[in-house]
Amino acid sequence: MKRILSLIAVLGIACIIAVQPTVAEAATSFPDVPENNRFHDEIQYLVNKEIISGYSNGKFQPKRNVTRGEAAIMIGRMLGYDGRPTATRFTDVTAQNGASGYISEAAVYGIISGYPDRTFRPNEYITRGDMAIFLARAFDIETGSIREFKDVREQMKAYSSIRNIAGDFITTGYSDGTFRPASKVTREQFSAFLARGLSPEYKQRTVKKDGYSRDMTKKYVFSSPNGDIRMEYKKTMGQFGELHYAGFFWVIQGPKSGDIWYIQQEETDEMLIESYPFSNYEIALKYPVKVGTSWSGYGLSETDALKITGVNKTIKTPYKTFTNVVEVNEKGYKHYYVKGVGHVKTVDPTGKLVSELKSIR
Repeated sequence: MKRILSLIAVLGIACIIAVQPTVAEAATSFPDVPENNRFHDEIQYLVNKEIISGYSNGKFQPKRNVTRGEAAIMIGRMLGYDGRPTATRFTDVTAQNGASGYISEAAVYGIISGYPDRTFRPNEYITRGDMAIFLARAFDIETGSIREFKDVREQMKAYSSIRNIAGDFITTGYSDGTFRPASKVTREQFSAFLARGLSPEYKQRTVKKDGYSRDMTKKYVFSSPNGDIRMEYKKTMGQFGELHYAGFFWVIQGPKSGDIWYIQQEETDEMLIESYPFSNYEIALKYPVKVGTSWSGYGLSETDALKITGVNKTIKTPYKTFTNVVEVNEKGYKHYYVKGVGHVKTVDPTGKLVSELKSIR
């Protein structure tokens, strides 16, 4: 089996256009959005990007439900639509509707859709299911997720979209394992979803605090016998076989010019996985972490299962010496993981170095 983290496998590459939004300092504050509001930073981030705004009384009304028309406005601003009022294909959205320009353009580009009776129903509150559909299209997300929700079934219209935004760290659902697709969306919630779609900083806030995944806001450098390997989570545009995609990936640059890999990483309460886009995923760690835990990997037989062989290892790397390191054995290859950092080192069956962490910044 060729390990992703060992950077042995080779993937066909495409051109990359990198966009790394940064979180700006808040330029505006609302009296009803104090700093202790869970989504304060996300709201201010979008205000500074002129994607959302408050009301004439100076308030933001974070708990107010979002209408379908308001959602179209915010998504349209995010995508750079001009928003000039215009006639639309929907019988209930005339040029007199302030959201008509955004609704019309979003419909043209296939971001939003109406109902079979040719209405859009701009004043209806948007549901979490419809929100997932709109955002998956707006951010062009198609790679799915290993996360399952108790109340999301394959027959649902929003099924794929919900899985897509979950895999892109836009939503995590609720603590009871549900997504609640029929529930309404508040202004603060919608702000959080948009901010997560745009910035790794807000994506990172959705992950397990005590997990073993890499930090999406950091750049990693690994040393290897052939030279340095660089890893950065960023927005890219590329082509994978016949599929086109624009979204966030871990982009890995190998020692040689032109050596590029795209990797997805996702973590749940059950496992940490990595995969190539539109491909089978590999389980890097199985939870709970304890010696003797084993699992089968993609393309491996039961006798070749991966196994946790240590949980309190001390491992030295050029970056630093780590303690309480988890060791995973895979057919003699040993992979080492650190809580809050991720994969830090791999050695081959003879003990020779494959890769080790050199720097994080």
